Amino acid sequence: MSQLILMRHGQAGQDPQDYDQLSALGEIQSGRLADHWISHDQQFDFVCCGTLVRHRRTFQALAARYAERSRSLPDAVEWPDLNEYRFDALLQGLKAVDPDAPTLVALEQMPSDRRRWIPALRTALLAWSAGRLDEVVPEPFDHFRQRIERVSQQLIAAAQEASRLLVVSSGGVISAFVQTALGAPPAAAVDLNLALMNSAVSQLRLDSSGVWRVQSFNSMSHLSGAEDRGLCTLV
Repeated sequence: MSQLILMRHGQAGQDPQDYDQLSALGEIQSGRLADHWISHDQQFDFVCCGTLVRHRRTFQALAARYAERSRSLPDAVEWPDLNEYRFDALLQGLKAVDPDAPTLVALEQMPSDRRRWIPALRTALLAWSAGRLDEVVPEPFDHFRQRIERVSQQLIAAAQEASRLLVVSSGGVISAFVQTALGAPPAAAVDLNLALMNSAVSQLRLDSSGVWRVQSFNSMSHLSGAEDRGLCTLV
């Protein structure tokens, strides 16, 4: 029975115009997760990640910590289908169809306030998942869902030879994967997405019928101490 570990990247860039980075805190989060895995003798037979900078650097931080402890991870296979949706395009799409959306207006008034990102993104994601943005964004919602299904099938194929698989990706991809495995409606992925912490881990297993089953979601066991609260971030 193969196990699939889905890790959200560490905290990304602080500038919404240059988000696709890994912050110094993101490096720490990734290193702490690697320490946790090493302490529990966690090994992986297959690793893949998206091609975004924050995906690659998160994996590199994991691999570096494993190497420091005289352990190793397999080289990561890069799959573009694991890349996140373009949240900037979704916000622009929302502006095109609903320029007076309160959460969007609030964000535009103070774009540097990260607390305003999530409410605006939630509004955009709900509109996107309902098909309202299909004509004004580069990736319609159904196309996004199709690549998540491709990823699922590729992972099922990889699981024929690997018992523990690690995926490093983003919140939108991971939440869509989990939502599908749960059999929940697509809109449920929005709530899952916006709850997923940086460096959080979700675990699924492949059952005997070849279907992914959710075992855990959004685990932060590597940052569970009272002294770690400042290391736990959503954005």
